[in-house]
Order: sequence, then C-alpha cells, then structure tokens
Amino acid sequence: MNKTSKILFRVGALLLILVIAALMFVVGRGHTVYLDNKTIEYNGQTYNADYQITIMKDGKKLTDLRKTERGMSVNIGQNMKLTLRIKQTIDGNEETKDVRIKLPYSMDNIIINLPAYLAGLPEEAYLTEFISAPEPEDNGDDELPSGDDFGFSSDIDSPGN
Repeated sequence: MNKTSKILFRVGALLLILVIAALMFVVGRGHTVYLDNKTIEYNGQTYNADYQITIMKDGKKLTDLRKTERGMSVNIGQNMKLTLRIKQTIDGNEETKDVRIKLPYSMDNIIINLPAYLAGLPEEAYLTEFISAPEPEDNGDDELPSGDDFGFSSDIDSPGN
C-alpha cells in the first residue's frame, strides 16, 4: 500500500465513524416522557380529561391514567408509538387509538397532555417541557442576630451608674 492510499483509507474510516456517531446520537437519544390526563384550556376552549386512559407501549401495559393523573415512560428515539384505550365516562365504551407522537430533539423531559393531543391541537398546546422546582435557597435566616435582641444600644447607662 502506498502513502496516498493509506491516507485515503484513514480519512474514509474517520468519516465512517463520524457518520455512525451522528446517527447513533440522533437515533439513540433517550427522552423521559410524562403523559397527562388533565383538563386543559386552550384559546378559550376547555378540553376535558377522559375518565380513564390505558396506555400500552410495545404490546405491554404502561399504566392506567384516571382524570388528573400523570404517567411516565422512557422513550429511545424521536418517535413514540402508543396504543391508547380510552373510556370517556365510568360506564362508557372503550375506544382504542394507535398514536405516533414525534418528540422534539431539544427536550429531555417532555410532558404530553393526552386530551389536547387527541383533540388534534397544535404541538404548542399539548407538549411542554418538564422543569423541576428549584431547591429552596438558604438565605441565612437561621442565624441569631448579634448584639441586643431588643434593639437597645449599649451606650445607655444602666440604672445605678
């Protein structure tokens, strides 16, 4: 092998590795997805939560969500395929829907409001990012004030002086 073919082979191998790395970065990206069954108001219209939604993924039951409940799933990749069995009322018929939700690449923790999604609302209505509450800051209020607790100054003469 001459010097030119060695260099071309090495450059080709490096490019192949970079392409595989980029592909794995996109395909193998994991998302934590929170699924809500909560009533939502959008553009002045209310979309009510269903009585119960049973969520299936890959043929296995993830959870049953009643009104106001939230479930969680970890998803690898940018598409999430679910089967939803929906009961709108306690004694209503069960309806089954297969859904495919495209997950945004830029978010790790995603909240999907199922009533808004099922109503066909735009992504901005049914999809938000989950941001955990920050830890409360310690502002130092636990410390005792120095000096006199009653605000008297030390230059006042005590009785008998």
